[in-house]
Amino acid sequence: MKIITSPQKYDGFIAQYQLDKILHSETLNSARLVKIQASEYLTLQNSKASYLYFLVDGRLQIERYELNGNKVIFSFENTFSVIGDLELFNDPDKENLIHSTIQALSDCYLLALPLSSIQQNELNSPIFLQFICQQLSKKLYHASQLHSNSSYDVEYKLRRYLAFTYNQYGSDFKLENRESIAAMLGVSVRQLNRTLSKLAQENLIRYKGKHVIIINADDLLNYDQ
Repeated sequence: MKIITSPQKYDGFIAQYQLDKILHSETLNSARLVKIQASEYLTLQNSKASYLYFLVDGRLQIERYELNGNKVIFSFENTFSVIGDLELFNDPDKENLIHSTIQALSDCYLLALPLSSIQQNELNSPIFLQFICQQLSKKLYHASQLHSNSSYDVEYKLRRYLAFTYNQYGSDFKLENRESIAAMLGVSVRQLNRTLSKLAQENLIRYKGKHVIIINADDLLNYDQ
């Protein structure tokens, strides 16, 4: 992780996302702009939380390791996202542990806000709390769309994921690596590749490598198991 000392870059992100309308000046004064490179880890599961992060540029992968050792990809976070909002409301009588491991999928810029400053300046601010509730609501909705399909077959899971991605980015987008998508959907890479080929043969999508074009969005979820 590298601290970015450019005031112009810092001020540019503050203005772009109007963070001065959400955060007190004392919190902004304590914040730092940091950069992590692709494949670098931002946090590790069960380490102690010290910062609330705002992802202001780049993409992150959120993952967890279960007790049996299995890795579960929970989500992909894009600009603009809040990282650490769940930990913000941890039981104060317990250790403030991070719930997930977070890895950069691309070079990322983040605003790092010390939790001590958040707790002192923001937890009684209606504007800040409304903002955090909106972020948590968005994550809950996305999680319900992507993770409520455990009992379905591979094709339905993939159709649902592609439809979700289409709603976010439009008909032309790039997928994450196949291993990450397969882990998130709870399928094997072989099953994923085979189902992508089937959807292409049915003229619902075109794809090459990570590049996907949705041809028939209306029929993408028109599927009975």
